[in-house]
Amino acid sequence: MTKMIDEIEHYLQEVAHTSSEKQGTIAVFLPTVSVVIPTYNRKDMLRETLHSLAQQTYPTDRFEIIVVDDGSTDGTDQIAAGAFPFTLRYFWQTNQGDATARNLGARQSQADILVFLDDDILVEPDYLTYLIREHDLCQSRLVVGTMNIRPEETTPLSHTLNASLASKQNSVELAFTDVYSNNMALRREAYFEVGMMQDLGFPGSSMWCDIDLAYRAYQQGFDFRRSTQARCWHRDYFASSMDRYKPRIRTAAYRAVVLFQKYPELPPHLHMFSDKTPISWGQDPPRLIVRKLVRSMASSRPAMWGMEQLVSALEKRYPASRILPSLYRYIIGGNIFQGYRAGLRKFGQVDHKDEPVLLA
Repeated sequence: MTKMIDEIEHYLQEVAHTSSEKQGTIAVFLPTVSVVIPTYNRKDMLRETLHSLAQQTYPTDRFEIIVVDDGSTDGTDQIAAGAFPFTLRYFWQTNQGDATARNLGARQSQADILVFLDDDILVEPDYLTYLIREHDLCQSRLVVGTMNIRPEETTPLSHTLNASLASKQNSVELAFTDVYSNNMALRREAYFEVGMMQDLGFPGSSMWCDIDLAYRAYQQGFDFRRSTQARCWHRDYFASSMDRYKPRIRTAAYRAVVLFQKYPELPPHLHMFSDKTPISWGQDPPRLIVRKLVRSMASSRPAMWGMEQLVSALEKRYPASRILPSLYRYIIGGNIFQGYRAGLRKFGQVDHKDEPVLLA
């Protein structure tokens, strides 16, 4: 309790605003917050996320939870009957994807600030306090917390992914490409002004909707910040094995083709695709042409199969091997290449019969 009081008093000192300096009156307030959580057939995980939110030091009368059920069939609606210290509002929609679900939650909110979380995120007790403090009621600011991966099973791959993620989260200032929809906050009015979430027309998870939103915010002059103290944990099902991880990154790369058709000027901002696109003869510098040729050969089916066999053997015999992270990056890069080229072929931009077909 003492810790909570200290945090709130400190925060109040930082965000205190003068409503009329001439009269010497000071209006001090904590902004109201709506935490919007889209969910689909993850009743148990959602319940754990809600229990972590129940431990927040941010006053429970200043935030609400809006759960938007995207057509679940596992009894997720029973969550609404649970007892929580905060106001919980539950909405159901036919299965339309998480971008549409987030927009529904935003429309139902009347709060000052929207916080978007996914149903597989656990937050530490001070998460909202620090996230809102970093936001500082700035109209044109998008804030994310600091995330760690908590997979079902700790493996060499999950350790590598966590280390890579941690290396990118030391700075308070960040690029719009580092915004993730599973853990972010912005003013409600700004969310509508920037155009809300927009999916790419694919069924299921709305991959790239966060980059799509953040890029539009970037074009409108937003700044992007990370709270290094607003910590959360992503219970990432895909992070424990490469067999799970590969289909997700191939699918993301496949769908990126449509994202780039929507924003042709966006690819240079996403460096993971720099050597995955076809060679632009007469435009690409020689060094990039060489990189693209090497990437194409390294991403062939025989090369990828051989690398995966080597990784599998090392994971079993030498799981602490220092070369595994480099090999993981090789495989991830190859799958991005395969997925992206499959997307190009599907949407009519190239016609390479020898390119691998997307498997997910």
